[in-house]
Amino acid sequence: MYGRMTQVQLSHWALVMVMTIAWLTSCASRTATVTPYHAEIQPQSGIVYSLPQTQLRIHFIISEEHFEPGPLVAYASRYLGENYPSQSSTSYDIERVVMHAHGVPDTTQRYLIESVTTPSVEQLVCLTPDGLLYSLQGKAYKAPVTDYLADYPKVTASKEVSQALPQEYALATSRTKQAEVAASRLFELRERRVELLSGQVETMPCDGPALKMVLEGLDKEISALQMLFAGHKTVRYREEIIDVPLISAVKGQVIARFAPQYGLVDKRDLSGSPIRISVEELTRREHLNEKQVEQLTKSKALRYIDPGRGRISLQLPKRKQALTLELPVAQWGSTALLEHKLGADKTGRLPYTIYIDTTSGALESIECIPPAKS
Repeated sequence: MYGRMTQVQLSHWALVMVMTIAWLTSCASRTATVTPYHAEIQPQSGIVYSLPQTQLRIHFIISEEHFEPGPLVAYASRYLGENYPSQSSTSYDIERVVMHAHGVPDTTQRYLIESVTTPSVEQLVCLTPDGLLYSLQGKAYKAPVTDYLADYPKVTASKEVSQALPQEYALATSRTKQAEVAASRLFELRERRVELLSGQVETMPCDGPALKMVLEGLDKEISALQMLFAGHKTVRYREEIIDVPLISAVKGQVIARFAPQYGLVDKRDLSGSPIRISVEELTRREHLNEKQVEQLTKSKALRYIDPGRGRISLQLPKRKQALTLELPVAQWGSTALLEHKLGADKTGRLPYTIYIDTTSGALESIECIPPAKS
């Protein structure tokens, strides 16, 4: 049974072969060409795409903390026995650092895709807004979301004093009297809190949740009064981005500086401590020989990149351990040719879907698509 085929099976097999040959012939007659593009000598009669150069993009999340002394700070020592800062100040800190690859168009790697059919294969090309090739007959390009500030509040500030102060505070005719009233009220609330915790009150809250609610209300009032002497802080967060070109291996190169009193500053500003980067070439493709260059120039196949690879180390001030990242690097690789022809069928469809990595130019995937039924 396994070594023989029925007449029906033979007819079916023959039909499949005929359809396949017809489809391949159709594709071959509708093949698109890809050639190097030179804007100064060539008209743009098709789609021009670029292959990327890989850059390192570094996101810094910086916190800005502003301190404002309380209006009664001068009386803190007398009435509370505490010493608080009496001058406003602003300080900065690096909360988070994220590194990732970022692709930019390589002006030396621009190619023109032309087709002789309608609908044409160019209609199936998807580019990024910068003109980098993303896909053929694939999904539309969507820029990756990098909103790292979403994890941080826009502004966090200490709450102002509200209903914690008695009327005598508003009626006081001097700062000294205001400080005396505020300190007296603060001690009163602290004492009430201790009495609640020890159960030394005439009327206790009915249960645990009620006690917790009362204590939380007292804590807010105590904190608000405390701010009149100790001052309050406001914290804001912002993102700063630095792009670092990856040209060759470097060790300990200064890309920026950081000063607690100013934040992220230019690498030439000696007020800050250096932020250093080291780049190690893990893989760099060999240069093409003359024959390979000639083949690459004359070929009409789609170009992509077989990238090299690098390791990045970022050393922040006062951090013992460096941040590290390994990533593919387009400019350390070599240009490669896609063996598959860019042939479309009668409906204008390609027999496969192609995706290109827009940061390294590497071929991400080729997925075959069954031919459309006639």
